[in-house]
Amino acid sequence: MKRMIKLPAVILGLLLLVTGLTQNAIAQEDDEITLETFYEELAPYGKWTQDPEYGYVWHPNVDQNFRPYYTDGHWTMTEYGNTWVSDYEWGWAPFHYGRWATDRYNQWIWIPDTEWGPAWVSWRSGDDYYGWAPLSPDYQNIGEGGGYDAPLNWWAFIPQISIYSTSYPRYYVRNQGFYNRTAFINYTYRGGNIRRPFYTGPRADDIRRVTRRDVTVYRVSPANRPGRYSFSNNNVSIYRPRVGSGGRGGNNNTPNNQPGRNNNTGSMRPGQPGGFNPGRGNNPNNGRPGRNNNADGQGGQPSGNNNGRGNSSTPAQPGTPNPASGRPEGYTPTRGNDQGQRPARREGFDRTQQMQQQQQRDVQQRQQEMQRQQRDGQQRTQQDQQQMLQRQQQMQQQRAQQEQQRQLRDGQQRGQQDQQRQQQMQQQRAQQDQQRQQQMQQQRAQQDQQQQQQQQQRAQQEQQRQQQQQARPATADPGRGGRGGRGN
Repeated sequence: MKRMIKLPAVILGLLLLVTGLTQNAIAQEDDEITLETFYEELAPYGKWTQDPEYGYVWHPNVDQNFRPYYTDGHWTMTEYGNTWVSDYEWGWAPFHYGRWATDRYNQWIWIPDTEWGPAWVSWRSGDDYYGWAPLSPDYQNIGEGGGYDAPLNWWAFIPQISIYSTSYPRYYVRNQGFYNRTAFINYTYRGGNIRRPFYTGPRADDIRRVTRRDVTVYRVSPANRPGRYSFSNNNVSIYRPRVGSGGRGGNNNTPNNQPGRNNNTGSMRPGQPGGFNPGRGNNPNNGRPGRNNNADGQGGQPSGNNNGRGNSSTPAQPGTPNPASGRPEGYTPTRGNDQGQRPARREGFDRTQQMQQQQQRDVQQRQQEMQRQQRDGQQRTQQDQQQMLQRQQQMQQQRAQQEQQRQLRDGQQRGQQDQQRQQQMQQQRAQQDQQRQQQMQQQRAQQDQQQQQQQQQRAQQEQQRQQQQQARPATADPGRGGRGGRGN
């Protein structure tokens, strides 16, 4: 009877053990991601460089109009919240791991990290618009108070009803107006196999209420290889590297004198996990780098290692990636060597030499670039001076030509005015002469007429006088005769 009771208990215990191991394997899926994975997978699509502020960063081969979480992609709702679906072949890494920032040349750079998320962005909502912006590598206070106040030109806005549109244009030119009319969305995702919380953006119910349409919540399923996302029924396949997948994740055991790994993400800064901070101290039992699996700065969790590994507080210096192979200097990944006794290969030394040669080439390229910039600056200065001198000469010539034309024009105007005045004077003199002649003729005619009238008057007067004289003797003769008759 006791054996019959004990048998189901043993079976139940085995089931619980298997279930626990499976869940632990899922929870530790991202624990085995190293930066070597990113180096190898992203090397064909961009360039790894050393940034003075963030360390080793990745520059994608894109045009100057590229913006993360904006160019060639769209949003979709998954079990983790709003998830960015990129159209780039390399989109599985920079939009779900690490952070984005701009360098001193105002170009976008990606700072790697090993924590997965649907999208590392901050969200805003208001006035019928949604907005989002990439989280800076320096921002680690997700879910504590307000959201991340990203630079204004990092924000993108879209009408709420078009949040899941694959072709609707997004605005970032008029960000000031949109930003002032919106507020932060502070919904976060915690728990499960996610160690670091992230902002989820607007909830599915909120979007259903705004769009008045059903919102499909997709389930994230792992893809077998890097590449674009694929949708099948209610699943979206996103590539997430696992341990042992083509050697991308390396091996759990680290050979002697090889860089170890730190998974303490609470105080860890993006761009500095894994291969960036090799070996947080050595274990005195076997001389190997220790490993810390504490998440979010929560200590006291066992690492599950039985080979005597431990943690040391002595920090080590970051390694240097080999641009030729896309891996940190001195990192020799093991494949299937459970005891970690694989000797160091010549490859590490060759990589060091290659790294030194690459650094020398980089220095020469920077010097050549500086010389080119100086030469270009001098040429631009000379060109500006020549152009200024030419402009001055042209202006002087133009002024001289304008002055000459003005003088010629003034001379022509004066000549025309003199000619017009002479013509006017001649016309006036001719008119005056004509008027004088007419007046003189009229005066002479009047004088002649007056003389004729005077002559006529004199003739009439003379005639009248003669008539009077003739009339007087005729009157006197009869008188004389009468007196004579009386005398007879």
